[in-house]
Amino acid sequence: MTEEAESTNGRDPYENELYSSYTETEIIEIQSLMADWDRATYPTLANSIVKHARKHGFAGEYLRYLRKASNFNKKGARKKLLPDGAIRWNKGSEFLIERNGKIVTYGENA
Repeated sequence: MTEEAESTNGRDPYENELYSSYTETEIIEIQSLMADWDRATYPTLANSIVKHARKHGFAGEYLRYLRKASNFNKKGARKKLLPDGAIRWNKGSEFLIERNGKIVTYGENA
């Protein structure tokens, strides 16, 4: 199905991708974890999460990506204020970026 065709079913095509391989219980967990995220410059929250997960090596593993971001431990992490007002947390090989208390992205440095 094309993105255009998917979008006509009333759901964001990225939301379709985000939920596609998960059980109903896992989808509920995904939705709960998404409450801690900010869509930033993307048109939808699902779009932001899918794009960031792909960029950081978690394509198709969206629940794992959301869990890792949610479990990021800021204790002992270095905190850096970014020019756009967001905060970047670095700890070991991981980083988390937040804006206004919401997660914008998560990743692991190579």
